[in-house]
Amino acid sequence: LRLDLSRELGIPPYVIFHDKTLKEMVARRPVNLEDLLAISGIGQSKLERFGDQFLAVIKHGKNR
Repeated sequence: LRLDLSRELGIPPYVIFHDKTLKEMVARRPVNLEDLLAISGIGQSKLERFGDQFLAVIKHGKNR
């Protein structure tokens, strides 16, 4: 998802989320936006911009 979004937006993948943030998502398995916000590297802006999409992938294992 991160790579797809970075290509779509024309920005480097790390601008969306750093590898460390993705690894923490995998380890913590957030189930809602509040859980996602508690992860290092995710602030309000990134939460609003990308949160729902990443939660869907975590929940359903599907890209988008």
